[in-house]
Amino acid sequence: MLAIDRRKTILEIINKEESVKVLDLSKQFNVTLETIRRDLEKLENEGYITRSYGGAVLNKSTNEDISINIREATNKEDKNLIGKAVADLIQDGDTIMMDSSTTALYVAKYLKGKKITIITNALKIPMVLAGDSNINVISTGGTLKSTSLSFVGHWAESAIEKYYVNKTIISCKAINIEHGIMEPHQLETEVKKKMIKTSEQVILAVDSSKFDKKSFIKAYNLDKIDIIVTDKELSNKWVETLHDNKVDIIKVGEGID
Repeated sequence: MLAIDRRKTILEIINKEESVKVLDLSKQFNVTLETIRRDLEKLENEGYITRSYGGAVLNKSTNEDISINIREATNKEDKNLIGKAVADLIQDGDTIMMDSSTTALYVAKYLKGKKITIITNALKIPMVLAGDSNINVISTGGTLKSTSLSFVGHWAESAIEKYYVNKTIISCKAINIEHGIMEPHQLETEVKKKMIKTSEQVILAVDSSKFDKKSFIKAYNLDKIDIIVTDKELSNKWVETLHDNKVDIIKVGEGID
C-alpha cells in the first residue's frame, strides 16, 4: 500500500473510532512503528488529528472541515444504501435541489435515467450525471470552496432563490436533539438554508456517524426537515423527537415510519 493510501485509511479509522494506537496500526498495516509515527505526524501537520502518547485522536475542533476526498470514502457502504433509498423517493418530473455533501453525491449515482431537473452547488454532481440526456443539471455557480468542491457565497445563494422545487436533498455534519442540525461552515450553511426555503419537501440523508454529535454552527431546527433517511436504528427518544417535529423516518431497507 502506498503511503498516501495508508494515511487516507488511517484517517478513515480515526474519523470513525476517534482515536488510534501506533502499535495497533503498525500491526494492521504490517509496517514499522516509525512509519506509523511519520504518517500521524503528517496528518497532524495537515490539521486532521492531534498526536497523543502512543497514538492519536481526531482533531476535536468543532469547525473542522475534512476534505471531500476523505469524507467521500468514509462510511461508504452506509452512504451507498442511503443514496439508493433517497433516489427511490424521486419521481420523473421532479425538480430537486442537492447540496454538496458526499451523501448527496451517492444519491446522484442512483438518479441516472430519471427525467428530472437538478439544481446544485456541488462541483462533482454535474460530473457524475454528465451525459445523461434525461437529467437537466443546473449549477448555481459562485465561489468555489476547495475542501468541499462546492459553490458558496452571494452568487450561489442568488441562483438558488430564482427557483422553487419539489424536493431538496441535503446532509449535515451533525444532528443533535438539543441543537438541531449543525454544520462546520457558515457559507455552506447559508446555501442549505436557501435550498430549504425554496423547496416543498426537505429530505435529510444522514448516516449513523452524525447522530448525537455537535459542530460549530446551529444551522436549522429539526422541524425544517420532512423526511430523514438513515442507516441507524433510532432510539425511542430520537423517534419521539422527530415525530414531535413532524419528521418521517426511513431506515434503509424499511419504509416510512
